Amino acid sequence: MTFTSFEFALFLPIVFLLYWLVFNKNSNTQNILLLLSSIVFYCMADWKFVSLLAASGFVNFYLAKLIAKKEEGKIRKFIFYSGIVFNIAILFYFKYFNFFVQSFVTLLNYSGVNINFTPFHILLPLGISFFTFQMIGYLIDVNNEEIKPTNDLLSFFTYLAYFPKILSGPIERVQRFLPQIQKKREFDYDIAVDGLRQILWGLFKKMIIADRLTPIVNNIFNNYQTLNGSTLLLGAIFYIISLYADFSGYSDMACGVSKLFNIRITNNFAFPFFSTNISDFWKKWHISLTSWLMDYVFTPLSFILRGYKKIGLAISILITFLIVGLWHGANLTFIVFGFLHGLYFVPIIIKGSMNKNKFIAAGKLIPSASESLGVLGLFLLVSITSIFGRSENIGQALGYLSEIVSPSLFTVPTLTNMQNVLTTMIFIGICILIEWGGREQDHAIAIIGIKWKRTLRSVFYFAIVLAIFWFGGNEQQFIYFQF
Repeated sequence: MTFTSFEFALFLPIVFLLYWLVFNKNSNTQNILLLLSSIVFYCMADWKFVSLLAASGFVNFYLAKLIAKKEEGKIRKFIFYSGIVFNIAILFYFKYFNFFVQSFVTLLNYSGVNINFTPFHILLPLGISFFTFQMIGYLIDVNNEEIKPTNDLLSFFTYLAYFPKILSGPIERVQRFLPQIQKKREFDYDIAVDGLRQILWGLFKKMIIADRLTPIVNNIFNNYQTLNGSTLLLGAIFYIISLYADFSGYSDMACGVSKLFNIRITNNFAFPFFSTNISDFWKKWHISLTSWLMDYVFTPLSFILRGYKKIGLAISILITFLIVGLWHGANLTFIVFGFLHGLYFVPIIIKGSMNKNKFIAAGKLIPSASESLGVLGLFLLVSITSIFGRSENIGQALGYLSEIVSPSLFTVPTLTNMQNVLTTMIFIGICILIEWGGREQDHAIAIIGIKWKRTLRSVFYFAIVLAIFWFGGNEQQFIYFQF
């Protein structure tokens, strides 16, 4: 069951009505419903790993309590590091075991030692990267005494399994989430309506842009050897747009659904394509992952390497973004993807402008020429780099790139079903205009139409709904489910 499925269209209204009309007595009854609903939701998506989710929750819940009870010393460190190893071991086995063993075997074979390795048939649990990072962050915060471990098992499991975020995040911090659900929630009409608007916009991006672009992108990447450079460049641009529309669409829907229960979760995207430097881009793209890695990886590393000044910062950022790449998948292509993004930080680290970001065209309708060039240049850089994230192997990525930089880059793109491509490009243009207009808000249509007359506002929302049903592409799996 996904946010765009018919099953979810039945599931959500039932949970919503039960939540506000039957289970609304106190926070415990509300949390019981949310937890039961989350278990049902996860089972319908991937029932085989509910026990893994439960095991992760119980182990981390009680480990955090043990850590807090012990004084600073060897026993506390042992418990803490045991918890970190436990979480990393789960993630490593399910997501990276075959990759690292195969890489090690390949190295041995190159050295003359012949070993045959048949990869294990390991299924990847949905959402494992997201809920595992949440548990690691929880243990670190408890160990650093930034938070106290919770004694409320019901609230803790509601936090862990909460269905709007369990499959693709955000990587929510316990100190942000638990205070919201440990008190009774009251229905707020304005928040619920805003949630519906955000869901609608997420559906627009996912079903009209991402789902229409995905087959086009797949066709280009699957046949890259027979296509000219201009078509391949367009394929890279289409891919990063589809990735954004897919994941930010999911994020909008997750936040919108959560608002229906008067619970706020982190919005993972803040219009990253309107950035002019790579630092600003990553502060607006997959926000919960970036902030998590900055807090738990980059900051400790930069503190350890502070004596090396800017070189230490550069090393810290490169290591952090190698992890960003590896987090996205067990493949050398993702490692290269992360390393390149880390390299892009080096010039702004040298200039000392890593934290000097500005909101472009603040309060204006049109950006300046320099801002426009900065946005366009960064967008093209990110698009080209995304080729490594989309390619199946390094050879494909390099072959794809070599054709882009060939003379065929200056020829006319050759795409099949041009009518479909042109229609999709029109919707991309509409999306960009609407997101530009709403870039200073929580989400693109948070205030668009609010001051219009009710009739005009209704027409606007109805037009989006009609477009989704009329022009929505064939349903495609959410891209970030594989991460």
